[in-house]
Amino acid sequence: MSFNDREAQQKASQGSPLFPPAVSLGRALRQRRKEIGKTMRQVAREAGLSEGFVSQVERGLSTPSLISLCNLASSLDASVEAFLPQAPQRTHSVVSHASERHNYSLEAEERVYQLLQRGFPGALLNSCITHMPPGYVSDVTRHEGEDFLYVIEGEMLYEVGDRKYQLTAGDTLHFPASLPHRARNVGQGEARELWVGTTRIIPER
Repeated sequence: MSFNDREAQQKASQGSPLFPPAVSLGRALRQRRKEIGKTMRQVAREAGLSEGFVSQVERGLSTPSLISLCNLASSLDASVEAFLPQAPQRTHSVVSHASERHNYSLEAEERVYQLLQRGFPGALLNSCITHMPPGYVSDVTRHEGEDFLYVIEGEMLYEVGDRKYQLTAGDTLHFPASLPHRARNVGQGEARELWVGTTRIIPER
C-alpha cells in the first residue's frame, strides 16, 4: 500500500464508528440467546458455527467475523444492527467514493471492514473491503448463497470444504458459501480483500 493510500485510510478511520468490544458483544449475544430461550448448541447449528466457538464469543475470548455476526444475529431472531453501536447509513448510491467510507472494526488490532453501499433497493449483491493484519485467521463459517473474493493486496490462504487455495494480489475465488470456509493472512504484511456475496449483512428497512 502506498503512503497516499495509507494516509487516506487513516483519514477515513478518524471518527469512524466501531463495533463493540469483544466482551460487551459476547455479553449482548448471550443475553439475547437467553431471552429467546435457545441453547448454545441450537444457535451454533443455525449460525453454521461450532458450539465451542460460540462459547468463546459469548465469553469475550473470540470475536466473530462480520458474516458470522450476521449469522448469529439471524439465529437469535435479531438484526445485526442490534449489536452495533452505530449502523451504516443506507444511501443506495450507485457510486462508492473511497474518501467517504467508514471503517468498522471488532478489535483495534483485528480486521477492519469497509462496507460498500448496495446501489439500489432490493439489490442482491453485497460487498465489503476487509483489511486483515499479518497472522489473522478467521473463524470457520458457512451460510447460504455465494461468495466471490478478490485479493487486492497481500497473500491469503482460503480453506473451502476440503480444499485449500493460496491467492495473491489480483487472484479471485468464487464458491458456494454453504461449504465451510476460513481465511488466513499468510503474508508478511496487511492483506486486503474485496468480498462480494449474496448474504445481506445490513438488512433493508
